[in-house]
Parts: sequence; C-alpha cells; structure tokens
Amino acid sequence: MNRGRRTGARSYATVLLAAATVAACGSQSDGSKEIVPALAALNPGVTDTDGDGFADLALQMGSSSLDVESVADRIEAAATLAERRGARMTIAVLDRSTGARTVGGVDEPVETASVVKLFLADDLLFRESTGEVTLTEDDYDLIENMLRSSDDTAANLLWAQHGGSEMVLRVAERHNLTGTTPPFSPWWWNTTTTASDLLTWYDDVLGGRGGLDDEARARIIGYLTDFTPTGSDGYDQTFGLPEGLPGMTDLGVKQGWMCCLDGEWVHLSTGFFGDDQRYVVAVTSQEEVTYEEGDPEFGTGSMPDTSLYDVTYDGSARHARETVSMAVETALGSSADR
Repeated sequence: MNRGRRTGARSYATVLLAAATVAACGSQSDGSKEIVPALAALNPGVTDTDGDGFADLALQMGSSSLDVESVADRIEAAATLAERRGARMTIAVLDRSTGARTVGGVDEPVETASVVKLFLADDLLFRESTGEVTLTEDDYDLIENMLRSSDDTAANLLWAQHGGSEMVLRVAERHNLTGTTPPFSPWWWNTTTTASDLLTWYDDVLGGRGGLDDEARARIIGYLTDFTPTGSDGYDQTFGLPEGLPGMTDLGVKQGWMCCLDGEWVHLSTGFFGDDQRYVVAVTSQEEVTYEEGDPEFGTGSMPDTSLYDVTYDGSARHARETVSMAVETALGSSADR
C-alpha cells in the first residue's frame, strides 16, 4: 500500500556539509512575490509572471533559448495535456534565490499519500533535538526507509508509536502550513495538504528554518537525493520529476500515490534541484482511472485499490504516472532533456 518513490544517489556525510552551506545561503523569502495563478483552474488562459524566477529557471536548466513567454506557454501546454488525459493537476514552483513562487491550478487540498512521510520525519527529528523523544538506531533506519523507499511498514510503526495525527498538527503549526490537515481517518495517507504548503515546507527545511538542526536537515536532504528507483513494494518511483527532468543535477524527490478516491488516482511528485537546491517543485495530480482498449481491465469497472492489490504493473497506474511525467517535462524540461 506504499505510495511514493525515487532515483538518485548522494551520501549522508556529503549532504551534511551541503545542508550547512544552504543554511548560510538561506532563501530570500522576505522579498518574495505574490503567487500568480499560471494555470487558471486548468484553463488554457495563462497569467504571466513578471518572469524573473522562470527566466532564471530556464537558464539554470541549460536552455538559453527559453524566455518567459515560452515557459508560460509550456505551463499552459502541461495543463492542457493533463486535462486531456483526465487529470486535474497543480504545478507549483519556487525559486529559492529570488523568492518567486508560481502556482498553476486551483491549489486545492489533496490527499498526501506517502508525501506525509516528510512531515513524520520532520516531527521526529525536531522532537529529538529538543529532548522530547529519544530515537534509536532502529528509528533512524525506519526514517531512512520511509523517505528513500517509501516503506509503509516503517511509516505505520512511527505513526503508531509517536503520536499519529498530532505529528501532522505539530509540523503544520511550526511551518505555518495553512492548507494542511490531519487525516479524517486513522490512516496517515489521508492527510491533506496543498502544493503551496509543500513549497513552504521544502523552503523551510532547505533554508534552515522551522527548527530542524543541521544534522536533521542533512538526513532528510540526503535520503531524498538518494531515493530508490522503486519503492519497497515494487512501485515505480521515477515518475514526475525524475522522468520529466532526466538530466537534472542534485535532484531530490518524495513521491506519493494511491487509489482510489472517488474513482481517481492520486499522484504527487515533489522535490528540489539545482545549485544549492535552488528550485522546489510540487506537482499534484488527480486522474480518473483509465484503462486503454486491450488492457484486461478495460470496460470491467474494476478499481485498482492500493490497500488491497499489488498495482505495480496496473495499466491505469502507468497511465497516471505518465501524465505527471509528461506534464513536468512539458512545463519545466529543458531542450537538453529532450
């Protein structure tokens, strides 16, 4: 029943030094611009930003031919593509150097699936630093497995032993995540959040704010950059940012997925990339279950319930993953990635 995965490699020791460097650099959030809806509820009409963040983003990604207008056009194209494939999608981007944020779509609350594991790790490592809890080597192993390979068993154990929904409430308050709420059920994967809140959380952690010390931040950053290609349950973790930005350096991600809520797949691809983790991206997608003609499940009305079945090779899961990857590549991929 796992929901989030990745591909990449970086040692914890290396990231400890990187985390200290990022803390010194910080993020210029005090001068951040207002959020500009680039994808108006998935309609083709794109509202342009003033362009500074995206212009720099295009250059950072190795494509000097990209200008502000072409990036806006590509975001519009990504929204249209997602809608055509049956998905409601939000794409949120933060340039930590300028503080510029752009959120495309309605940015409505969505179930986190495995992305909530970020909050569980944050809560535990923060409480350890204050002396409220004492973590064992086994706990550290659970945190690592939960973030690198999105291990659900690890999350279940930590959730049950360390406060459950209270963990989400504490993190939301400490990072001022106004769109994040604990699950309506006892299950961590039904926590809800927004793409904007995810940008805020990443910005705080990468920028040394929110209370985590350097060692805790280094653990989280290191595990996310050392994500595994498949999750502990065998699900492909390379959708979204890894597949959409295959040439990107210093990529760290946390993925999430589950099915089915109101007959829809939920997929999230979140993370950071660039020098000093300059860019943060959060993509949320809710896509109707779709089987192509010729698939054994086509026309049967069956739902790939991730709490009951192994969906590693499910056709509708593959379709939904491809939608997220195609949207990321369309919106943010450079010519060097193609």
